[in-house]
Amino acid sequence: MVLALLCLAVPGLMAATAHAAGTPSYPTPLTDAHSTAHAWGIETRIASTTPCQVEMTVNQTIFMAHVPEMVQAGLLNTLVTPALQKQAPHYLMNTVQTDVTPGFVHALFTQNGAPARCHFAWSYIAPDGLPHSMLGFDFTRAAHDHIDWDHLRFGDMVPTAQNTVVDPQFDTLVNQETVDVTIALARDHAPGDLPPPGQAAGARP
Repeated sequence: MVLALLCLAVPGLMAATAHAAGTPSYPTPLTDAHSTAHAWGIETRIASTTPCQVEMTVNQTIFMAHVPEMVQAGLLNTLVTPALQKQAPHYLMNTVQTDVTPGFVHALFTQNGAPARCHFAWSYIAPDGLPHSMLGFDFTRAAHDHIDWDHLRFGDMVPTAQNTVVDPQFDTLVNQETVDVTIALARDHAPGDLPPPGQAAGARP
């Protein structure tokens, strides 16, 4: 799991899933145009209600332009220098999706009338405007309801996510950038809790 540079919780992005007073009814959008997630290039939409499918997209250009804000806000470590940002965009996008995915899953399954199961799919829009798959997985309302969301720990969702599929090309890019990041931070005497060079990308809810 690639989280060496990112705090476990991202309050600004998680707040993006909050709704007005009361419990929303399915299918209520998970984020809106005023959310931090939207401002940083992350979009969510319920693409299908029957069967349920949530599509989550990162606009790489917008996302990378706002990485300095994430660093300034303390969401990303100050070791994420401009040079490292250019060197590891897929690493950083994978890191952020790892952190925000639980919030999106929770926002869906706490809606009134939420389905018994939903498919979640991540993709990113490259600077050339072309979409690229990142990963997808299924999650059930029953599994959601067994999680202690008030005391969520990293990895709590992993055992109950189903049918997880990581795009091979995205996996390769993240793995290569993980090696680059590891080398760069080791050179800067970063703490020794970096992910191993062979760490695969993927849904780490």
